[in-house]
Amino acid sequence: MEMVLFSSKNCSVCVALKPKLEKIVRQFKLELREVIIEENPAEAAQAMVFSAPTVLLVENNRELQRWSGVFSTSEIEAFLQRAL
Repeated sequence: MEMVLFSSKNCSVCVALKPKLEKIVRQFKLELREVIIEENPAEAAQAMVFSAPTVLLVENNRELQRWSGVFSTSEIEAFLQRAL
């Protein structure tokens, strides 16, 4: 299972969110991949990402869950506790 953070270079929320996600992926033994949308617009478009930050939980190339805009990392943790 992989967590994908779609972020922007100028997004202060994205910068603050990344270390929190790194802690979560360690806790749940997941992989974290960051996609900078300015550098990878095709991948962001393919994933239908329209705002930063957007976090996708992906397994076998299938999106399981998406968080976008304003959300709490506790929402992510609660989802993972139920799902894993």
